[in-house]
Amino acid sequence: MMKKAIEWSRRSIEWIRSLVGGRSPENSLSAASRRQELRVFILGDMKPKGSYTDDTSTYVTRNNTSQLSRIIGGAVSDLAKKNRVPSEQSIEVTAPDDSARSQIVSAVLSQIERSDLIVVDISYESPSVMYELAAVNSLGTPYILVTSKNVLPFYLMQNRAILNFSFSDVFDPGEESHRVLRERIFANYQSSDGVGFGESILSQYFDGIPIVNISGPASAAIGYHVNTLARFGAQSSGFLVKPVKVARDGEFAESIEELRLSALVVVMPDLTKHTNLDDARLDLEEGLRRVGLSTMSASILEKDSSGNWNSLGFGAMMLEQDPTIVLDIPRTIYPLSNVPRVHVATRQEPLLSGAAGRRRLLRRLVREFEAIVFWSMRRESERSDGGWKKIHFVDHEMAPEFLRNFVADKQARGG
Repeated sequence: MMKKAIEWSRRSIEWIRSLVGGRSPENSLSAASRRQELRVFILGDMKPKGSYTDDTSTYVTRNNTSQLSRIIGGAVSDLAKKNRVPSEQSIEVTAPDDSARSQIVSAVLSQIERSDLIVVDISYESPSVMYELAAVNSLGTPYILVTSKNVLPFYLMQNRAILNFSFSDVFDPGEESHRVLRERIFANYQSSDGVGFGESILSQYFDGIPIVNISGPASAAIGYHVNTLARFGAQSSGFLVKPVKVARDGEFAESIEELRLSALVVVMPDLTKHTNLDDARLDLEEGLRRVGLSTMSASILEKDSSGNWNSLGFGAMMLEQDPTIVLDIPRTIYPLSNVPRVHVATRQEPLLSGAAGRRRLLRRLVREFEAIVFWSMRRESERSDGGWKKIHFVDHEMAPEFLRNFVADKQARGG
């Protein structure tokens, strides 16, 4: 682990050097600097340290966080005066205010989410601040640690923190810790994405990837929503809300009359059982045969802007006994079997004497995928009508029985 941390530090230093190009701090603005802004948020214990007088108020509460805010503000002014950033407005600095206690948590989390860089004071090792730092690490947000102490807590010892930080009411260009903070903020400002400033003991464990990105259900689920579900459920153009034609086996002949689809049944696979779409489909077809049902491959045809039926359609799997029912196994879910988190779990299996943990993880990833899909569909249905209520989800194991009952109920209703 220590070797990996040293390597990370070396790579990060080289990366920062490449950003500044080996130039002196006094150099003029780079092209990257002129194109962007940086939102900086300060986290730290709000424990009072007394009060002092400034230009606008007689009594101003002083604490590490308020002092850090003034130091960073002064550092930004210094960068602007030296023409290293276009103006003081190029770097926005904010800190927690005196919001009501019930609003503090949501306000802080909101600022963490919207900021480009977090400066965290861990001088007091406050439990609340440590929790907030964990949230920053989990999101992969770039951050800078400062502390008035000369040593870090155990789990932070591999971070590039600014030790022995001198807290004061103004930025002091003669104070080394202030200069180091200024240069790290400037390096973040020059970066187009901040990658390299967000690593932590958590991301190092997952080979440099922050926790927010180690699984992948969100992107897979949104992709499935856009590319498949929206094609069926959209208000005016969805297959479930307008007449379509179906061409069996991909032959663009009118082998089935013009019809209205009654349902899209999404069959959620078990990634611990099926490693690819073909295996899942074969298993589903075998289960359907046991309950007297079968599938067919077809293309769904729709009218183009001229009112003519398209020659190319949307490939689909349908019930042979009722072609108005479309079945789909989300193919975008299978890459979840290869996300970094699963690879790490697989690597851990010899230590855990089995694959049970990985299997539980895979099932959780499928549930997360499903939950994000539901969230996307709910947002769509709240904004507009459509065929969203005709989309059903069922686990792979339960699909044959569900479809048998679905067809029986539909026939009983005369549908």
